[in-house]
Amino acid sequence: MADRIQGMTQEPGKTQDAARTPDMKDQARELGTQVQDKARELGTQVQDKARELGTQVQDKARELGTQVQDKAQEVGTQVRDWAQEKGHQLKKGAQDTMHQMEASASQLSDMGSTATEQLEESLEDRIRSKPLQSVLIAAGAGIFLGLLWRK
Repeated sequence: MADRIQGMTQEPGKTQDAARTPDMKDQARELGTQVQDKARELGTQVQDKARELGTQVQDKARELGTQVQDKAQEVGTQVRDWAQEKGHQLKKGAQDTMHQMEASASQLSDMGSTATEQLEESLEDRIRSKPLQSVLIAAGAGIFLGLLWRK
């Protein structure tokens, strides 16, 4: 009945829908405001979630960075230790080779000394066994060297 009364009090020429238009505009405005409020609320929630996720990503990145740094230090230490070990092995090998060369040089020196002594003894024995021939050979060698020296 209220609708009828309202319909009767309408201005002539206007339909009942036209009378409801201001109410619908108000409802649309209210609905628009509610949508805007809900959108702001959701936007704030999304921003908060994004910040939270960003913080989590930063924390994870820092954690992974620390793990990478620790691993790099560990590998660096292993490489340094390996290099030191190889350096010690090379040094020991070089020292061993040097000792072997010294021993070989000493043996060669001893062999040279022995050969020189044997040559000396052999030469002395020959000179004693044939003194005149030795003096003539020495004189001939001296004359030959003297002639070469003059030229």
